[in-house]
Amino acid sequence: MNRALQISASKQKLVQAAAEKIIENLDAAVRKRGRCSVALAGGMTPRAIYALLATENYRSRVEWPKVFLFWGDERTVPPDHPDSNFRMVNESLLSHIAMPAANIVRIKGER
Repeated sequence: MNRALQISASKQKLVQAAAEKIIENLDAAVRKRGRCSVALAGGMTPRAIYALLATENYRSRVEWPKVFLFWGDERTVPPDHPDSNFRMVNESLLSHIAMPAANIVRIKGER
């Protein structure tokens, strides 16, 4: 794994590089293990990356049925609340990809 510091010329270049690295890692994990588990970050910082992964050029390169998504954090709000990390991921990524509901393991912040 390459852990070298990479500097991007712009936010867009950073988002593209991050999306490419995510796809590379998802593909490698699926090839090696037949599936992949990912802990998602919340907040607004990763939103642009999730949105780019949802575009046709990126989403078609991922075997989404073999990917399992987990939340690394969540706010204590319902999943449709404006502050919900699940809502942000759902709007920017999940609503644009074909992923089985069973592969989406959210934190139930409303509890």
